[in-house]
Amino acid sequence: MNENAQSAGRRSTSVDRFVGARIRARRKQLRFTQAELGAEVGLSFKQIRKYERGENRVGASRLYEIAAVLDVAVDYFFDGLEAGENPLNGPQIEAEALAREFQGIATAERRRAFLRLVKSIADSPALQESWRRHG
Repeated sequence: MNENAQSAGRRSTSVDRFVGARIRARRKQLRFTQAELGAEVGLSFKQIRKYERGENRVGASRLYEIAAVLDVAVDYFFDGLEAGENPLNGPQIEAEALAREFQGIATAERRRAFLRLVKSIADSPALQESWRRHG
C-alpha cells in the first residue's frame, strides 16, 4: 500500500466526529473533565480531547472501556447515526447541544421562559399537543 493510501485510511470521518461528540456529551452530562475520563481509561486528557474532536479514531476496545466508565452501552455512541446521512447535522447532536446550554441557565424563571420559547416555535402538532396536555 502506498503512503497516500495509508494516510487516507487514517483520516477521521464524520462517523469519528459523531462518536467523539457523543463521548463529549455523555462526559459533560456526568460532569467529568477530560482529565478525569482519561485517568479512568489510562489516557491523557489530550487523547480524550482528540477522540472528542474526531481527530483520532476510537478503537473498539477503547470505546468499550469508555462506555463502561460513562455508564452507557457501546451502542449509545452510535444512537442517531443513520446510514447515508451526515451525522453531524442530525437533530441528536443539536438536541445535546441544546441540553448542555439549557443546563447553564442559572435561574428557574429563565429556564421556564426558554421552554416556553421552544414550545412556541416547535413545528410538530403531536409535540404541541403533548406539551399542551403536560406542560
